[in-house]
Amino acid sequence: MKKTNPLKLRYQSFWLSFNIAILIFSITTTNYVSNNFIIAGYDKDGFTSGLFWLFVGLFTFYKSLKNFKKKRLFEDIPTSKMRSIAMGLVELKGKIKIAKEKLTDPFDEKDCVYWSVKIEEYVKKGKRGSWVTRHQLTKRVEFLLSDGTGNVLINSQKADMTNIKRDSEIQTAMPFSEELPDHIKKYCDKYKVKYKGWFGFKKKLRCRATYLEPGDQLYVLGSARPLNDDSAFTEPITAAVDHSGSEYFLISDKSEKNLTDSYGGQWWMVPLSFIISSFGLYMLLVSIGMFK
Repeated sequence: MKKTNPLKLRYQSFWLSFNIAILIFSITTTNYVSNNFIIAGYDKDGFTSGLFWLFVGLFTFYKSLKNFKKKRLFEDIPTSKMRSIAMGLVELKGKIKIAKEKLTDPFDEKDCVYWSVKIEEYVKKGKRGSWVTRHQLTKRVEFLLSDGTGNVLINSQKADMTNIKRDSEIQTAMPFSEELPDHIKKYCDKYKVKYKGWFGFKKKLRCRATYLEPGDQLYVLGSARPLNDDSAFTEPITAAVDHSGSEYFLISDKSEKNLTDSYGGQWWMVPLSFIISSFGLYMLLVSIGMFK
């Protein structure tokens, strides 16, 4: 297990005390807020509003708890060497190698083992507008991850790939923006995505692509299992990592520090969830006559 930094312990103690203070503050102020703002403004007895805010608070707390558990995993699980990898939940860092198959990403036309494309259209309704997804597609193949000591086979099916940095983005929504490149038009034609509007004018589109190519440095958190037969591969493989056997399976091209900061940087979500839940619970109790 990784050593705990004394400064980090003091930092965590400070935020724990801060969260307790926020909770006490929320309990003492919900009476005033509910009587003067919410109940008066939404429904007479406050039951519907109370139920809504209680659900929002509990859901926020649940998401915060999940992020905190992931942060602790990043901090506590040591990085395994691939030549001596243990079976079970492991943390790996290494570079991508082609296993057997490879893909070509449709935007930058590079060799890769994973790509994901999302095409959105800016749709205006009245005075407001929003981005609406018109097309989304992901393709992936198995690949090897190597740290110089050995190779591990990665099957990225069902992996959390939301922490992969975007590689390409093209917009035609801005005035004087360029036309879509020919290879993206070809992609749109293949998947029947309309990029022209009335009278041949271009649509306001946002095209995004992410991909993983050979040589990319990856962070992987997943379940390792024995590989019964590696004869189909050109290099020896010590294990396979996939979604089986663990609820956590994450693949990212961000560093471990960036991942830890991103999941641990939302400390304010915990006291916020307490405030919202306490507020909703109080409104429910008032609506059924517990407080008069």
